[in-house]
Amino acid sequence: MNPKVKDILQILGITGFIAASILMPGLPKVLTPFYKKQYKRWGHFNKRILKANLRRLQKSGVIEESENAGEIIYKISEKGKFKLFKYRLDDMNLNRTSWDKKWRLVAYDIPKGKKNQAEAFRTLLKKMNFMQLQKSLWLTPYSCNNEIEFLKQIYYLDNHVSILTVSEIEGESEYRKYFGI
Repeated sequence: MNPKVKDILQILGITGFIAASILMPGLPKVLTPFYKKQYKRWGHFNKRILKANLRRLQKSGVIEESENAGEIIYKISEKGKFKLFKYRLDDMNLNRTSWDKKWRLVAYDIPKGKKNQAEAFRTLLKKMNFMQLQKSLWLTPYSCNNEIEFLKQIYYLDNHVSILTVSEIEGESEYRKYFGI
């Protein structure tokens, strides 16, 4: 399996680092149980392509190489953490397993000085399949408190976004059809 940059960063984000012994099993160092766990995470990748991707990521400043007790270690850099953060935002979705018969209305009034944050917030609402009712009023039948709170924090929109949870809404049959519930 060929590793993608996203795969590498996500695993580095979880594990913290990759030891060179995973890439070069012929090293004289004996693998400890920790490295065996690392090998389970990294071992299924094509090692040649993984090494090339790691060198490219290091060259671009996304990961950093260091040495610890004669072992080469790759860690995610600050630049890499930002890139990983963007990947996690791209993967953000609502849990659509069940509907509790309540509707969530997300309303916002974001000042003109925060145009970029407003656009990013709106883009993520679309991506999470919210239905736009008005310019700054969006609807979903799924719980979204954690996701919206997270977005409010990262885009500094605390006082500009509200979530209303309602049990009835006019035109409900149209909305149920849109969401497939």
